[in-house]
Amino acid sequence: MNNLTEWLRLNFRVCLSATLMIEAAIGLIPQLRDCNVPTVVGGMEGLEYHSAALAALFFVLSFWLILGIRTSMVAAMSMALLVLPAIMTNPDGDPALAVKITLVSVFSVPLILYGGGRYTLYEVHEALNINRGTQDSETQSA
Repeated sequence: MNNLTEWLRLNFRVCLSATLMIEAAIGLIPQLRDCNVPTVVGGMEGLEYHSAALAALFFVLSFWLILGIRTSMVAAMSMALLVLPAIMTNPDGDPALAVKITLVSVFSVPLILYGGGRYTLYEVHEALNINRGTQDSETQSA
């Protein structure tokens, strides 16, 4: 079962990174904004510099997710940077964008809580005491 959850977290990491990369591409290449893809950066009309900076940040965060560098923190930042601008720039709501926000939340929450899974370069387990709890119970029973 542990092997399955590690693979699921790896897949969530890849899916969230792909979502961020699509947002970054739409934000950095203006010709892609005319496509029928629901996007956070594309809805920032009149904020060209802000959307370009946000797209560059999405690009960096997507690489960090693929590599597995501090996955919990990067997933939390990614979720916040995708959800908050979407809510602020579309107060009336957009059903397609709501689906994207829901998917981002589904991908991010397990990563925030449990980390990145397999093939992470740098992961910190101290925040939730994931490894320490099992080691302490083993040393006490011995």
